[in-house]
Amino acid sequence: MTTEPHSTGWTTTLGELARTSELVDDFLAQERAIAQAKARQARILAEARAIAESQMRRAGTGSEFEHPVRSIAAELGVAARISDRSIRLRMEWAVDLVDGFPATFALFEEGRISEGHVRAILDAGSRLEDDDSRAEFEQIILPRAVKLTAGQLGSVARKLADDIEPLPLEERHEEAMADRSVRVAPLPDGMGELTYVGPAVTVYAMHDRVTQMARTIHRTKTEGDDRTLDQIRADVFAEIALAGLPTAELIDQHGGDALTQIKATVQVTVPWQSLTGVGDESAFLAGYGPIPAEAARRLAGEAAKWTRLFTDPDTGCLKTVDTYTPTKAQRRFLIARDEHCRFPGCRQPAVRCEDDHTIPYSHGGPTDVRNLANLCRAHHVLKHNSNWDFRHGPGGVMEVISPTGRIVKHKPTPVVRFEASAEIARADFGADPPPF
Repeated sequence: MTTEPHSTGWTTTLGELARTSELVDDFLAQERAIAQAKARQARILAEARAIAESQMRRAGTGSEFEHPVRSIAAELGVAARISDRSIRLRMEWAVDLVDGFPATFALFEEGRISEGHVRAILDAGSRLEDDDSRAEFEQIILPRAVKLTAGQLGSVARKLADDIEPLPLEERHEEAMADRSVRVAPLPDGMGELTYVGPAVTVYAMHDRVTQMARTIHRTKTEGDDRTLDQIRADVFAEIALAGLPTAELIDQHGGDALTQIKATVQVTVPWQSLTGVGDESAFLAGYGPIPAEAARRLAGEAAKWTRLFTDPDTGCLKTVDTYTPTKAQRRFLIARDEHCRFPGCRQPAVRCEDDHTIPYSHGGPTDVRNLANLCRAHHVLKHNSNWDFRHGPGGVMEVISPTGRIVKHKPTPVVRFEASAEIARADFGADPPPF
């Protein structure tokens, strides 16, 4: 089923469409060239590190200062006008890539994945210590790396590494908790940067609460207040940190006590075995990735509303939902199925998106989950004011069609994770070459 062309309010000539298509091809060619150049740099840095290590072995020096490494890093840094410390970090990363993830590096050299994709893979997979685990991880994640954005890939890669890694997430989480911190750094022009590192659930809940408050203020701001949502969010965060709550002036102008009553909302998917304590499979925080089962159980104990999700055991696609408290079932289903805006690459959580009729209601499109999808405000407006087109397929898969005719198949995030995890248990693992 297709839709009629949108009335965009602006026209596009056939010549402009053809030239746009050429520009996209040229842009992709340059992206490949950049990736190939970055891969060559990584190989150079890995070889430079190997030379320094050979020098250390011959000299018998094994001190923590690693003088040969520092020397060759300084040589490269001075020549390129980059700090030697940055060069040392890049050398370590290059060695980890070239030696520890050879299949990933091969795709990088071909220009088929970007540096962002490579970093997402290494960030998730570096904790896998043995070669067999890393090989299994690469075989499953790389076919997805050539189809997903780096942001989407990071979420899938973390879940996949969590499935393969024998050390329980709870233990790794406890170790990571030792690194929680609040840091400050100077920025130019009288600005500064405050960084909080803590449990993912806490971080996402903090951001969600501040965002809800900022949106409330943004909708009701007075004439002359031209602050953006990001600016208001920063102002609200500062006031909460310094005063405990938004200041009286802010509250009086924007909804009385309403701001103080806003509670954070996070979406956590918990396997029933982990929820009841029968198992310890990790839960999944939307927009982030795996979190410890124990943390999810604590959250569930304090939750005011629950939603049960039933998935197809063969595909991971959501089939239906029910709830213990009255809600709009379709909206509940769509939030659970989509998790994020369905425009390719967008990571806006579904709870802050809008319901879009793929086939417009005015054109006879039904109000049905097979004709509804979550789109963030920006992409919802784009869909209805341009010639971007969407088509629904089975299992929640969307076909997104660009004005120049390029088609991208977009699977719901839970299905992408499910398919990656399911490959671990394949009986014929290793029998077939990876499909990329």
